[in-house]
Amino acid sequence: MRRPIAGFTIDTPSACDPSCARSSIPLPPNELKKRIRGPEGEALLACSSLTMHEAVDQHFENEKVRCLLKFIIHSATVENEPGTGVFFPGSVSGLQMSTLPVGGSVQFPRALARCIEANGGVILCGKTARKIELSGGEARAVVVDDGERWEAGRFIASAIDAPQTLSLLGDAAFPETVTQKLRNWKWGAHTLCTLHLALNDPPQYSAASFDPDINRVFDVHFGADNGQELNEAFDEVHRGDFPSRPMGNGACNSLFDPTYAPQGKHSAFWWVWARYDLKEGGAEAWDGMREEAAARLLEAWRGYAPNLTDENVLKTYVYTPIDLPRRNLNMVRGSQRGGGYYADQLGVNRPHPLLSGFHTPVPGLFLCGSSCHGGGINGGPGYIGANVIAEALDVRPFWEKIPPPEWNG
Repeated sequence: MRRPIAGFTIDTPSACDPSCARSSIPLPPNELKKRIRGPEGEALLACSSLTMHEAVDQHFENEKVRCLLKFIIHSATVENEPGTGVFFPGSVSGLQMSTLPVGGSVQFPRALARCIEANGGVILCGKTARKIELSGGEARAVVVDDGERWEAGRFIASAIDAPQTLSLLGDAAFPETVTQKLRNWKWGAHTLCTLHLALNDPPQYSAASFDPDINRVFDVHFGADNGQELNEAFDEVHRGDFPSRPMGNGACNSLFDPTYAPQGKHSAFWWVWARYDLKEGGAEAWDGMREEAAARLLEAWRGYAPNLTDENVLKTYVYTPIDLPRRNLNMVRGSQRGGGYYADQLGVNRPHPLLSGFHTPVPGLFLCGSSCHGGGINGGPGYIGANVIAEALDVRPFWEKIPPPEWNG
């Protein structure tokens, strides 16, 4: 099967399938080069040396299409840095794979919780891990914030990010090269400020006069018409300014899933790119500008969906960048994926070559969080971690394994 990917082709079904790539341990660059061969393979590998914007611009000519693709890749918190062009092929090939469970993405962890409890597992809520105890050099127990100690039978798997996992162990647990990188972990230059709306009627976009289907689209990206406007917005974000031209993607989930709102009503949101710590006042400054942020974001949204009037909007709620780590300790500095996507934090470098196989130098301790390869609300790191743990403990998996990528250029 030949699959076109933005101007070049790959010859196998799983060549650029993100579900395979993010469900397998990342391969070292030399091994990748052995598997990806021929002119098409060279074109794919060439993206890895480019910035994300350069990769998009090389394969598309229309400025609006370029802008849309940059929007989509930035939405995954990818920075426009050298080496991040590698996200471009996978993002294009994975556009048709976006899904949402009925009831929202929270249903995914709830389903996992039910599986754990149905098999005799116990989930502790409202407690924070404070220490991983070692015995004879092996990971043996976890101590939570109230002093309660939970001893491990055969292993400990950490789904929190690698830097916080290290903090539970102490710097001496990992080699100095690993410790140094985790101390200097880059959480990402931008995060999200989200406006939520309770509505009588769903957003009706002005662009529907050109294409009526726009009001039936699930994921809507708006705020910029070209790459220059996109660059200007990120310059403001990186400086720590509130964006003068807010942009990002959003949806009206109640159009597709009625559980999101009371009958006859709707709910919508807009994820706007922002910086965690503002230039004036730092991260805490967000607390004092909630109402201002809501008003400015709603006014910007109305520029695209004029029916978002005071009569239509029943209630607004702004979820600021500082709210993210307050609600989820894994989202350090508002990081959505356990750390920014930079060249030195991708593939075997995520989080470090000695940790990229989901093992750690501490026997009995495994990593399986989003600071590892494959992060996102997709179960990728947990799936890889489960396979690694099963192999290490010589346990036969009860789940069906996803075939690894088979690249033959």
